Amino acid sequence: MPVQYENQHVTVFQSELYQTTSTVAVTKDIILITDPTWLPGEIEAIRQHVDKHDNGQRKYLLFTHSDFDHILGWKAFPDAVTIASRGFTAKSGREDILQDIHDFDESYYIQRPYPVEYPSIDIIIDHDEQTMEIGNTSVSFYLAPGHQADGVFAVLPGPGILIAGDYASDVEFPFIHHDSRAYERTLNKLEEVMDENTINLFVPGHGTCTADGAEIRKRIRDSRWYIQTLRDEIRHQQSSEVLGAFVDSYSFSRYLGEEHENNKAQIEKERRA
Repeated sequence: MPVQYENQHVTVFQSELYQTTSTVAVTKDIILITDPTWLPGEIEAIRQHVDKHDNGQRKYLLFTHSDFDHILGWKAFPDAVTIASRGFTAKSGREDILQDIHDFDESYYIQRPYPVEYPSIDIIIDHDEQTMEIGNTSVSFYLAPGHQADGVFAVLPGPGILIAGDYASDVEFPFIHHDSRAYERTLNKLEEVMDENTINLFVPGHGTCTADGAEIRKRIRDSRWYIQTLRDEIRHQQSSEVLGAFVDSYSFSRYLGEEHENNKAQIEKERRA
């Protein structure tokens, strides 16, 4: 599996599919694995990397949210302690999520060497700044609804790593599958965490990680502008040429155009509620 970024603290893998990232952070105390995905060979490469750096640390597996591409690697790490939000554990429609995995695998003749199941969670994140301290390693978690209702992002303040889930990507504008106002609050929360911590690496769920603070803040501003401009467009029932050009500026615009239409429907639903 291609490695997008690596230093002494963290390795960011990137799948060929949807430029999806899977992050492995290693300290003397823990190995934190986040969203291992997509293909069996890619997940096996992540597993081998974890084994290579396993010096007896406790292994943890974080799910940033319940989209099927972020959970399908669960059973490849059976000895890891799992972490996710309370919303993740209470998720309805689990059978639909698992069916998405089965449909994907059947479409591409994929056979996984482990069972496909919805993850059971050992450590439940209930509130912002919920912190796990193992030896000299600290990891803080923040609830991140908006893309989905059950999102979480994580900060390792020692090495300054922020694992953001499906927010502030350079290859996707916001995909609002839950609620646009909640999405904006999560963007605000990301900025607050940036203000309160030294972030040396920002890892989105899709696209390119970055160590450039100005780039991170630009992605957050662009996401906020997109949501606010789309909301204005829906409110005034008129298309914005500027917004259309913004959507078209992304690569893979045919697929992203479908997500843009889904966002329109979501904000219209919110307006009528």
